[in-house]
Amino acid sequence: MGETLLVKERQTGEYYAAKCYTEKSLLSHTTESELLRKLHHQGLPAYISEHHNENMLCVVRTFIQGRSLDELARERRFNQQQAMDISVQLCTILTYLHEQTPAIIHRDIKPQNIIMDEQGKITLIDFGISRTYSESERQDTFCFGTRYYAAPEQYGFSQTDCRSDIFSVGILLCWLLTGHVDIKQGLGEISDRRLARIIQKCTAFDPKDRFKNASQLKDALTGRRIRQRFLTSLGVTICLLVAAAHFLNPFSPRNLVSKGVVFQEPLIEEAVRTELGKEEGETISEQELLSITDLYMWGDQVAVDADAFNELMNDFVNNGGDIARGNISRLDDLALLKNLKSVSLAYQNITDLSPLSELTFLEVVDFRHNPIEDVAPLKYLSSLKSLVLFDTNVHDLSALNSCVKLTTLDVGGTPITSLTALNGLASLQNLMIRKTPLRSLEHVENFPMLERIYLSETPVNDLTPLLSLPSLQMVEIDQDMQEAADEIKSQAHFAIIFQEN
Repeated sequence: MGETLLVKERQTGEYYAAKCYTEKSLLSHTTESELLRKLHHQGLPAYISEHHNENMLCVVRTFIQGRSLDELARERRFNQQQAMDISVQLCTILTYLHEQTPAIIHRDIKPQNIIMDEQGKITLIDFGISRTYSESERQDTFCFGTRYYAAPEQYGFSQTDCRSDIFSVGILLCWLLTGHVDIKQGLGEISDRRLARIIQKCTAFDPKDRFKNASQLKDALTGRRIRQRFLTSLGVTICLLVAAAHFLNPFSPRNLVSKGVVFQEPLIEEAVRTELGKEEGETISEQELLSITDLYMWGDQVAVDADAFNELMNDFVNNGGDIARGNISRLDDLALLKNLKSVSLAYQNITDLSPLSELTFLEVVDFRHNPIEDVAPLKYLSSLKSLVLFDTNVHDLSALNSCVKLTTLDVGGTPITSLTALNGLASLQNLMIRKTPLRSLEHVENFPMLERIYLSETPVNDLTPLLSLPSLQMVEIDQDMQEAADEIKSQAHFAIIFQEN
């Protein structure tokens, strides 16, 4: 497809890249020079000049410092975060290309054509087989592309369009995560179901089943949604359904959309659509909901995974005013997610946990910063391992004595005054009880498996009961407990850590 040379300008000493075409079939069909002339983006090389005769065409562009993804992969595997960063950057570049008039389709997205510098910034190169999109064309005149990365339509099935590049991004993401370009083989090695679904949607054989554009794909990758568009769409839908109900009684709005699931909470719907890679308005079936195992929301923000949730938590702790409280008050929607294993809905308006009672696969529940008082519905969660109720109104958790797998509990910031509130939770290994009115460690011996306990910012002034815990490895306290710590430090078989300010 042409040879790329590193050339040096004699007068300035500047280095450039020269793509030289000698094949006669390419001389009349390459549009690289024409396209580069009108493109100005930090993720693309800049056009310098063109030189040609009857036997050769040379397109000179800026030389991009860095190494191709193909080269980098020979030395190390990319981790998931790197794969995501690269794909998101690529979506930004493609959005710019596809929004040109007419749209520019690259048609040769592959590791060799993506250069990454030392800071992780990527540049998309090689526009040798790129083309502009024309609605009047039914198929491409010439079929080009790299095997595996090229979409089916690049082999003559139909005209290529922006979704052809989406296909290539899906293959690239699979390769970044697994080292495989074979989708069937690669998907079997991807444990993150959300990313697997995104790759499947990108690489659908029929272009209409793929993401519509790079911006939509970027939203699916990052989990970000344009909330106003979502709420506007939802509001219009509700208005239409209500209007229709006047003419179609006795049918209710819910019955009118029986082909798909209807959600009670817009924010939960947004999180589900993020997980499934579904746009607003696309139907969601109950069968599709069975693939969802994790949901994360902090305030009015949807997080794509646990890491993103923790980032929002850090933002909240450091800049609490920047994140608005979410408006989730009902959990009925969660009852539809039969295979849910982890749910984190922080900083909402949740009080009733009853809908969770049937989610027997739940292992991790995080409902910090909610006005919850009663946790009794959670007693049916036989798989529950971790429960976070920080800054709630819970004062008694003894109803959870049937949760024998519960090993991690955070009840910091609650009105708990005595460890009797935790009666029956003998399997606890990690107990966070910071910022509570707890005054005494009486009955702590009822938790013989405790390994770590966090007591900072409590009125506790006697730590001697901790000496009875055979498995205890660490206790966190604050400076006000210095005297209590001094009294036991010679006998303590565990580390005493002071809370960092």
